[in-house]
Amino acid sequence: METIAGAVQLCVDQFVSGDIEHSEFVPAGTDQIPISLSKSTAHLLDSGAEQFIRSGNSRQPLNNRAFPGGGLFAALSRIDRLQALALLDRLDLPLNSLLPPYRNNPGIIQTMIDSLTQLTMFGYYSEWFGYGTTRLYPPECRRIAFFPPGWRLSGYPGPAFGYRDLRGYILKYPHGKGGCPNG
Repeated sequence: METIAGAVQLCVDQFVSGDIEHSEFVPAGTDQIPISLSKSTAHLLDSGAEQFIRSGNSRQPLNNRAFPGGGLFAALSRIDRLQALALLDRLDLPLNSLLPPYRNNPGIIQTMIDSLTQLTMFGYYSEWFGYGTTRLYPPECRRIAFFPPGWRLSGYPGPAFGYRDLRGYILKYPHGKGGCPNG
């Protein structure tokens, strides 16, 4: 059996937190300073974990040593973290207790929960880990240091000059020239 690195080994947490950190939220129609989403998202996840624990549905004991410095969400077991995310996606917690921009904003909560899943997949299967020591640099300063594991797993052969890509299908029209029925 082949051992495959997981998201923690491929530093996908850095990818997700970096992407969220560089995202900003500015409420429409206001002159507010943009809000960094990383801290409010961490609070959102911890609030979901707290509500999940209160529900009495947790399956495993908390493990504060799994991710040192992490909050309540990080202390949950893997399965319980998934359940806490599902709770957040169902909006099964008091929305007025959250930090902006999530406070009383169900749409952005559900969008962020979807985004966390998507960003994790993007980080795992993209070139992120292959950037090696340059992965935390600005995009224009990153350089591929080695073939990323996600590329191998997805069967992506890597970038190449003139790489052929699907650009559509050749269509055959049953009537006349140019596909026009009359002509």
